[in-house]
This record gives sequence, C-alpha cells and structure tokens, in this order.
Amino acid sequence: MSLTVTLDTNLFYDKAEGREGASVFDKIVELARKGKVLLYFTATTDYEDKSGGATRIIINLRREGVLQESANAGTPQDFMPGAPGLHYVNEVECDKLLRCIWPDQKWKSATDNKRRDVYHLLAHMRNGHDIYLTRDQEILHKTQVLKENCGITVMSPNKLLESAVY
Repeated sequence: MSLTVTLDTNLFYDKAEGREGASVFDKIVELARKGKVLLYFTATTDYEDKSGGATRIIINLRREGVLQESANAGTPQDFMPGAPGLHYVNEVECDKLLRCIWPDQKWKSATDNKRRDVYHLLAHMRNGHDIYLTRDQEILHKTQVLKENCGITVMSPNKLLESAVY
C-alpha cells in the first residue's frame, strides 16, 4: 500500500519559482508516478500565486493523475458546518494545533499565514494521510510535538526521499 502524502502549498511555489527544493519536488512526483506515494494538496491560494505558476503545476499534475485534492481542502470559509465534503472545526481545535507550533500564540490574534498552516494541517489530519510534507522550518521544528499531541507526522521532502521505506 502506498503512503499518502499531503504537500504543503509552499512546495508548489518552490517548484514554480525555481527555488530551493524544486528538484526534490520533481523526485517526489516521480515517486507518485511509480505508485510509491499518493500525493494530495489541501488548498490553492490563487491570490498568493501572482504568476499562476503554482496553479499550473497543480492543474497539470491533477490532469496527469498523480495529484489529488484532499476531501477536506479549502479556505477558512470552507470549514463551515454543512459544506459538501468539508468538516466543521472550532476555535478550540484550531487553537490547540496552533499552540503545538507556536505556544505563545492565540487563535484570535494569529496571523493569516499561521491560520492557513493550521487549516492545512487540520485537513491533512482529517483525511488520515500518513505524512505532511513541508519545507517550513517552524513546522519541521515541531515534528515531535505534532506527532505526540495531534498524531500528525511531519517530514521534509529530503527526509522522505532518504527514508528507508524506498
């Protein structure tokens, strides 16, 4: 059975902009083409993708069949009761996850970027995927806390490639 891997949105930006990690992104996609991992994304943020490059990558990989949108994907507005395919989350749940990464933060005063990180991680968790793949150092530094407190396995793309699983 293949590992299910949620890709942090920033990995698409790295690839689109040729930043550090772009070549590693290609290797992760190759693993998906070989059936060793199943790749998912939790949301697209078109307003952040000024060039449209990351969106084109997502569209092309979806057309190819190597990338799927998570059932719980979406923006903060999508996490509302009754929305199709989405799950309700409350401030307590969001605050708990936020404090795993940023212990001195509170949900009501958190920045939009931190809130989006929490929504991505919640979607990953709700879908029961195996690994959340990111290059975000703040999240990677909290790998142990996220595993122990939320059951979320966080990994860098390089670590996934180095993994003995492959």
